[in-house]
Amino acid sequence: MPSTCPFKQNGSPGPQSPPVQSPIFGKYYLRNSYQTFFPNVASSVSDLNNPDAKQKMRQEMERLTERQKQIFVETFPVVYKDFRRNGLVLFAKYFSEFPHYKNIWPQFRNLQDSALLASNELANHCSVYMSGLKEIVEVMDDEEKLTYFMARIARSHVKWNINKYHITNMLEGVDAVLKRSFEEKLTDEIVDAYHTLYDVIGNLLDIQKKLVIVKRPF
Repeated sequence: MPSTCPFKQNGSPGPQSPPVQSPIFGKYYLRNSYQTFFPNVASSVSDLNNPDAKQKMRQEMERLTERQKQIFVETFPVVYKDFRRNGLVLFAKYFSEFPHYKNIWPQFRNLQDSALLASNELANHCSVYMSGLKEIVEVMDDEEKLTYFMARIARSHVKWNINKYHITNMLEGVDAVLKRSFEEKLTDEIVDAYHTLYDVIGNLLDIQKKLVIVKRPF
């Protein structure tokens, strides 16, 4: 596998999906402005004003280098060109390895495992998921928006009892999507960038979970 990223893509990454509330990268979409994306940022602002939480979140975000951010901007349009199929490839791998994870999503709980991969529910969720990744990429060049966006994604997952391992266990599926999208052009640098992104999201989730525990009344 080559070590450096050879891709440079221009133009629109594709159509947008409507907002849908669902765990793991669903619900939040930046459409026309910062206020549209953050209609109520009070909880995230509060978290970022917590000195310890702010420092930890900033440290996590700083793990994404400028080069890695550039890689996302250059490569994700390739992935998003076939976002429906790539989403299905990712979740097919995810649920084949961890079939019990389907119980995270209310819309999947009543579906038989054999019917899940061909269901409209999963197809719709895959579109939402890929659109969520697209939104992350679209704010890569704005540190403030990216930090708030990532914090909100992490915070939204706390109520679903999602842990870091639920995020990082998606990496085999991510690798399958990258291999499908880039074939022989896939590089270690691209893979490392996406792995780092998922690890950062997982660590931000852990930070948010600890904040909720601290704030919870006893």
